[in-house]
Amino acid sequence: MQKKLIALAVAGLMAAPVFAQSNVTVYGRIDMGYVNFGDSKTSGVDSRNAIDSGLYAPSYLGFKGVEDLGNGLKVGFDFQTRLNIDRNEQRDQVSSGSRRDAYLYVAGGFGTVAAGRLTTPQDSLLGSVDPMGSSVMAGYQLTYNQGANLLGANVTRLDNVLAYISPSFGGFKVTVAYTGNGIGEESNGNESAAGDARIWAISPVYSNGPLTVGLNYHRVEMQSTVAAVDGLTEKVWDVAAAYDFGVVKLSAAYGGDKLDNNGGDVRQWFVGASIPVSTAGKVGLVYGRSDDDDRSNAEDSRWAVGYTHDLSKRTMAYAQYGSMDIDSNSRNTGYNGAMYERALGVGLLHKF
Repeated sequence: MQKKLIALAVAGLMAAPVFAQSNVTVYGRIDMGYVNFGDSKTSGVDSRNAIDSGLYAPSYLGFKGVEDLGNGLKVGFDFQTRLNIDRNEQRDQVSSGSRRDAYLYVAGGFGTVAAGRLTTPQDSLLGSVDPMGSSVMAGYQLTYNQGANLLGANVTRLDNVLAYISPSFGGFKVTVAYTGNGIGEESNGNESAAGDARIWAISPVYSNGPLTVGLNYHRVEMQSTVAAVDGLTEKVWDVAAAYDFGVVKLSAAYGGDKLDNNGGDVRQWFVGASIPVSTAGKVGLVYGRSDDDDRSNAEDSRWAVGYTHDLSKRTMAYAQYGSMDIDSNSRNTGYNGAMYERALGVGLLHKF
């Protein structure tokens, strides 16, 4: 009798998740590899070797679902959490800056309205044209740090976002987004030296066939109890394009980041190419630079080269090398004076 009760209990535990997950998709990405990393930041330490997670792209676990409400209307959600596979660690609990998308949305013939933590229109645009994709070696990931440090607004994802994405009209669509505070809870009690960052953005993009071209503009307004920060306004704009000629895909982006009333004025750009060398393999090249007119024209430069090889639809091997040179007057955080970083990584990425 006891064995029957245990068997029934186990069956119940197994059945409940199946029922609960009937409309939920579990998905994600696992990226593990070897990296040799060197820099001039730490005295007496020239390089390190490590087995790390997320060398090409961050590892994460996701859950998403959608319900058809009828009459062309749908409601859905997407929740992602970033993982450090090498330490079996949920990275979202370690660093708020590594938190991924989590949102609820309503979609129909009018487009899509989403609310939650979302990838910014700027990151979506630049990642779509960068020859290195959204990898850690991507041109915009390496180049846009000076501008991101004017007010510290996250260039990748923002909290408390309400966004509208239009339907596609022959490849043309527009994204509009707003947040009352891009990083952290929306409340006066959260005000500090950084304070609430109110951000709105608009990004029209045309993507059809071999051509992708788009614009991004967003404005950051700081609210803070600190007089030196309160009321500061940052204006950011980007233009980006890519064209696939078949034998090579060329990409370029140029943007500006200006802080009113405080003199911050950064220009940033990158150019790159993606070259298929077989049906499964391609080479990516990118070079980028940022110039800060307010810091004695501080110039940070980066370049990277990488190779990816598709082993299947879900598994990819990669090798990449990148170099970054930091100006002595750079706004890049974590650097003190003229410095460099170099990294070589090889690994395997699997999607599920």
